[in-house]
Amino acid sequence: MTKKLTKAQVAPIRKALSAKQGDRCALCGVSFNERTVKNGKVKAKYTRTLDHCHNHGHVREVLCNNCNGREGEIFNRARRCKRDGTEAEWLQKLVDYWIKHSEPQTPYIHPDHKTDEDKRVAKNAAARRKRAAATAAAMLKRKK
Repeated sequence: MTKKLTKAQVAPIRKALSAKQGDRCALCGVSFNERTVKNGKVKAKYTRTLDHCHNHGHVREVLCNNCNGREGEIFNRARRCKRDGTEAEWLQKLVDYWIKHSEPQTPYIHPDHKTDEDKRVAKNAAARRKRAAATAAAMLKRKK
């Protein structure tokens, strides 16, 4: 039996489901009891969100606000990517693809990829340019 919740019922249902989940996000597992201090005020770090299916409206579980937002974004992007089948089937194919390619399948590196060595060389070049600019500025200042 399904029942449409009223707005007033959301908070107690969210609290009950959260407790049933051990006060942790159903996806990432972060504790909803973690707190941060910001501007001298103690705040909840992760907000509990009552997640629901946007196709059918069924309440699923409680997610942190970050996971809830990402889940919605990913679902919408999967909806745009799928050709035949469902969003879940496309996402499963994506996971399978990532697993397959966790080990290189070709001997090639994409030209846009920056290796650690490329990053080191670029960082050193930027530092040299910055030092040269500072030296030039100091020389101009001395000439005045």
